Amino acid sequence: MAPPPAVAGATGLGVAATGSYPARRGTTARDLLKIQWDYAVATNEVQASEGTSVKAARTALPADEAFKRLAGKDPRPLLVVRECQVCNKTDNALLRPGIDNEKTIVLSHWFHCVKLPVDVVDPNEPFNALFPTNDAEHLFVSTIDGTSRIPLESDTSRPELWAAMGKVLSRSYARDPSNAANDILKAHDKLDLLDQKLADLSKARDGLAENPGRLDKDKLKKLDREIESTKKELEAEKASIEKLSKIDLKTEKKA
Repeated sequence: MAPPPAVAGATGLGVAATGSYPARRGTTARDLLKIQWDYAVATNEVQASEGTSVKAARTALPADEAFKRLAGKDPRPLLVVRECQVCNKTDNALLRPGIDNEKTIVLSHWFHCVKLPVDVVDPNEPFNALFPTNDAEHLFVSTIDGTSRIPLESDTSRPELWAAMGKVLSRSYARDPSNAANDILKAHDKLDLLDQKLADLSKARDGLAENPGRLDKDKLKKLDREIESTKKELEAEKASIEKLSKIDLKTEKKA
């Protein structure tokens, strides 16, 4: 599923990356079920006399400025995770290993997802105002300016997590994306069926082509038509998911 209104990497925070997906899904759904992260790295630079820039000492930004830096040009609400020594370079702070995280991933596509480094709790780290101590929450969701912030933990129950995400999404979008998320989950079931159908048809075609001396050309043509038809159904279902994903932000609708 393509991220709704924003372009990944447009924030200037860092290189976007992808997260985990449910292993039980077929290939097509798995390709859509990825979290796109920005990695926030704020540095202060000063101009040297020769015109070159050098790094200045790190200083913590005021909270309102920190939120502005996180948001960048991405108009979506925020889902912010602080990495720790345990969950560093994984998605375990948000996605709990061993359970179904599919709804979480689908809902995340309406958020601007940002990871902050392990040392964000350092008082001199630019984004320290968002996570001031080691006792701070592990992640939060909020509207773009940091209001309606809801602190969360990695062990928060999935229903509580989805409720928090839904609350922020309903405040940010012209209509609540939660209903669209449920329709997208159903569409993933259809993708899985079509993936399996395509695999079965391709296997049948390969089996038929292995005996060229006894090749049934009419049957081969029929299989080719069914394969092409199934591929078109897959593309149509993906287009349907993309359409469901496109929901206006409240500020965009007013504009």
